[in-house]
Amino acid sequence: MRKPFKKNINKVQIEEAHGGSGRRQLLLSKNDPISSQLEAMTKGIIPLKGAYDWHTHENTDEFFLVTQGIGVIEFEDGTKIEYSKDDLIYIPSNTKHRIENTGKVENEFIFVRINQ
Repeated sequence: MRKPFKKNINKVQIEEAHGGSGRRQLLLSKNDPISSQLEAMTKGIIPLKGAYDWHTHENTDEFFLVTQGIGVIEFEDGTKIEYSKDDLIYIPSNTKHRIENTGKVENEFIFVRINQ
């Protein structure tokens, strides 16, 4: 049986993510006692003019909420989606993409990845 769970995100280490200049905090992972369907929940950070390089999440859908900044998501087929604060974006599993900060402030996101 699962129990209520609490974690202070200010105590979560910031690490490199997906090459480029992007960083993240791994807020929840499949190792936490929350859900077998949850691959991860992260707080993403992209500095000015920075980016997460090309990457794919195998068999994992990605949803993310932009909490600060503007930029563009590029897909391998050439499609581009511009994003800004309060946008909620879905990227299907196995879709190669990169995320770029095109604005004048550091970008922040909350990512949720769910296993298929």
